[in-house]
Amino acid sequence: MKPVSRRHLDHPPGPEHAVVIGAGIAGLLCAHVLGDAFTHVTIIERDRLTPEPRPRKGVPQGRHAHALQARGHQALERLLPGIGDELAAAGAPSADFCLDGHLHLPYGSPPPLRSDIHIRMVSRPLLETLIRARVLSVPRVHIRDGCAATGLTLSNDRRRITGVRLRPSTAGRASATETLRADLVADATGRGSHLPGWLTDLGLPGVRESTVDARVGYASRTYRAAPALRGDWLALFELPHAPLFSRGAFALRTEGGRLVVSLQGAAGDHPPGDEGGFEAFARSLAGGLYETMRRSEPVTPVVRYAHTANRRRHLHRLAPWPDGLIALGDAVCAFNPIYAQGMTVAALEALVLRDMLTTRGGRLDGMAAEFQRRSARVVSRPWTLATLSDRAWQDQRPPVLVRLGVWYLEQWYKRVPTDPRMFYDIARVTNMTGNPLLLIHPRHVTHIAINALHQSRRSSHTKPSR
Repeated sequence: MKPVSRRHLDHPPGPEHAVVIGAGIAGLLCAHVLGDAFTHVTIIERDRLTPEPRPRKGVPQGRHAHALQARGHQALERLLPGIGDELAAAGAPSADFCLDGHLHLPYGSPPPLRSDIHIRMVSRPLLETLIRARVLSVPRVHIRDGCAATGLTLSNDRRRITGVRLRPSTAGRASATETLRADLVADATGRGSHLPGWLTDLGLPGVRESTVDARVGYASRTYRAAPALRGDWLALFELPHAPLFSRGAFALRTEGGRLVVSLQGAAGDHPPGDEGGFEAFARSLAGGLYETMRRSEPVTPVVRYAHTANRRRHLHRLAPWPDGLIALGDAVCAFNPIYAQGMTVAALEALVLRDMLTTRGGRLDGMAAEFQRRSARVVSRPWTLATLSDRAWQDQRPPVLVRLGVWYLEQWYKRVPTDPRMFYDIARVTNMTGNPLLLIHPRHVTHIAINALHQSRRSSHTKPSR
């Protein structure tokens, strides 16, 4: 594997220099796309990076279960052809979501169903390492790790971002700040992005944010998986379900014969970080996960993570938006990780950026604002799906339309275990390979309406008990 480059640019950046802040999935894919359009691309990363897969401080969720949704896998293959083969060669298995996965809902589990919805189970460090190696194989792309961005610079006419202010990120050492000039700056620093503050520091308007917080917390542990038994799953999904079922889990068989178990609790009912509490929490679940854990050997301690609020920054509504600046990934919209949407959305945004650069022929005027508008459209559907269920966990009473949406989703959960068509369609929607309008297909609406009518009639004929 090619070692991480720490080469500093020792020449003045020309008019074709792009800077990407953040070497996570979104930043790497963005840099790869920019590498086809710019003479030089510099990735700025606060962490020190290693050539081998290893969890790092800047990705605190990296030790928890990760899976590439079907749409995300397809988008990644379009960006990096052959990456699926590389993942397979590294031992990361692919699974038919409806056949190899076990989906446990409050009203039962649907029988296995062969489908065309394939997900990839892979640890975050391995996925990031393989993508980084591919991106750095392009000579014009370089990484400066151990370096933190501290702000942006603005042109004299206040219309264009002209560069990034940097300093070494070594703790406890005062260091001089330098400025790295660029024709385009991309913020891919994730959930903790400082972009709103940087913009107001430059005198630009404040950024409006929307937050939906189900107060979900995680605890995860990796095991050496026991040999699979007949009928065992490759992936297990048991989602918390408002208002009665606050607990759930997400477990995957990944590379190296590992089993990554992430326990989840909503509304503050978080899994404990000690071994005994972790196992007791797993035993309280209904999907049978504990039996698989009991047959497996733990190889890591329990780690916790609780920064899970859905948070969307409405950058596309900020006017005027300066030229020379784009933002993508969790820096724009961070999802509750329980829905596994973040990496897929980042890959789709990179595809949007690639298409724009191709059609515009290198012209950057007005591109940044247009990208934020197009990115907002990419984000809109997964945001709606992620927040619909999570709003039910919030303390305040949701609006009428939200309550109606939650009720309708509840009817889906009731029918999915016994209706293969509904199971397949909701699997397509949650994996982003199907339009959410599938959920209101006339066939499904009719079945739900008839079932609700029957329930209403049964209730009206039932005498109240004394």
